[in-house]
Amino acid sequence: MSQFLGVAFQPYVGRWTGTPPNATTPQWNSYSQQDIVSMLEVIAPQFTKISTYSMGYSGFYSPTTPWDQVDSSCHVAGAAAQLNQVHGQVTIEVAQGIYQQSNPELQQAEIEAAFSAASAANAVFSNTVTSLVFTNEYVVDAQTTNAVNTMIVANQQNAHNLNLKVGVRSNTFGNITNPSSPFYNELKTLIQNCDFIQCNLYPGSNIPTPQDTVNGVGEAFNTIKSAVAEINPQCEVMIGETGWPSEGVSFNNTDNNVNNLLAYFEAIDKWASQQGVITYLFEAIDEPWKSNQNTQDPPWQGQNGAEGHYGLWYLNDQGQYTQKV
Repeated sequence: MSQFLGVAFQPYVGRWTGTPPNATTPQWNSYSQQDIVSMLEVIAPQFTKISTYSMGYSGFYSPTTPWDQVDSSCHVAGAAAQLNQVHGQVTIEVAQGIYQQSNPELQQAEIEAAFSAASAANAVFSNTVTSLVFTNEYVVDAQTTNAVNTMIVANQQNAHNLNLKVGVRSNTFGNITNPSSPFYNELKTLIQNCDFIQCNLYPGSNIPTPQDTVNGVGEAFNTIKSAVAEINPQCEVMIGETGWPSEGVSFNNTDNNVNNLLAYFEAIDKWASQQGVITYLFEAIDEPWKSNQNTQDPPWQGQNGAEGHYGLWYLNDQGQYTQKV
């Protein structure tokens, strides 16, 4: 078990039922805390860290909906605390995600819910939730970068009072290596206010082997890390997502099969351990809904897409979590 490798996690792992174009997956709020404990029990023997994406405030919820009565992501921190309590130690620590919302009231509800979930979980078992991750792949221009920075600044002291770190997950931090980027200055300000950043870095297109792609990911990471160190030496740079699907068409045109998924996992695990970099593998358990059986476009998210096949485990026909081998 690597002390540096974790997994990205959402509980939406149910399989498709029915016939396209009317096939369905389980409702977003249909996974109980105990269901999620069962998932984490599968993950915990191999990984001690998970990073999540959301507190569950989808657009169809009122901002006044209680934080623990929204989509099932709201139960993840509590499930981890329950598991830790059973084991009498921190077997799973949580970087709690806060999703970007177009509605300002929902955004505030999402933020307040993350604080509530973290406080409740850490009251059950201390140090279960260690950090808050403000938004995912939302930092794409000056406006969105400023919006996330505003969230960070407004909530940083409250988080620190609860012994929680604050940071951001994005696929655009490579822009901090380019002073000519149109949002370089905004990124610089954001990094100055973060305890950490999580960089989403995936294998490049049409690179022949998983080991070759790890070398490229490592080079990209080190370039970002050096730039961040000049701006804020106290800001920890992590990999928030990296992975390789076991099947389907992916956005980066990799050769997708179980052997390559496992080879990439082993190679990135070795790299993370050697470099001392916290790295979250995308992802823990397949989320079939991401390979939409009712559409074909875009191809990586459609019927033959790879988006639903990045997990190290999948839910089989018998309702068991099965590791890919």
